[in-house]
Amino acid sequence: MLVELKKSLSKAQLLAYKKDLTSHWRVEQNKRYRWLTLDATVQSVMDRKNTDLLTFPHQFPLKGLIAELTEHASVLELGLGGGGNFRYLKSQCPTAEVDIVEQSPIVIEWFNEYFNPQSLIANIMQADAQQYILDNEKRYDLIITDLFVSQSSILETLTADYFTKLKQSLTHTGFAYINFLPETDFEAHWVKASLEQAGLNVMWAEKIIGFRNWVYLISARFQPST
Repeated sequence: MLVELKKSLSKAQLLAYKKDLTSHWRVEQNKRYRWLTLDATVQSVMDRKNTDLLTFPHQFPLKGLIAELTEHASVLELGLGGGGNFRYLKSQCPTAEVDIVEQSPIVIEWFNEYFNPQSLIANIMQADAQQYILDNEKRYDLIITDLFVSQSSILETLTADYFTKLKQSLTHTGFAYINFLPETDFEAHWVKASLEQAGLNVMWAEKIIGFRNWVYLISARFQPST
């Protein structure tokens, strides 16, 4: 799919463009796909015929965690993007209660205008993800961390305090998904060590082949290594 998308960029139709103090945002589409771009990086892709599909390889591991959710599960999503995770989640678990934290007002506006074709009801809060989780007192069955930082290191958000509070924000049977783009493999391994130090069980940790993304699947039930 991504190869097809890249080949079609020259034929793309520009739907929206905005520039803030630091970044350029675009929404473009071709006959099959619509996508959101921050500067030169594609953030999210929606299949226009099958809008519930997960389209990026780093999203696929999330399917297993969503399959474990109960009917009325409570979910926190940190980072909205084009809403791909949210649309898939609601297609699989329509009665789940979902809170979404997104810092950019542009992303929130464009999700409602361009990436929510089914007019799904979303509880979206405009806030900083790190500050939200540090202040949070609610417990969730699934926490999705899917943040892209273009002007600084993602480790300024994914700190030891963040992981400690992440643990406290999960139910005792809860799960977490973290997708991030480290600058080096050392940073990725530091994140894994920090998660374990916070008392979380890293069930799966892999770099996505062909991409910079690392994805961690996490359980609140800590299992010390033997």
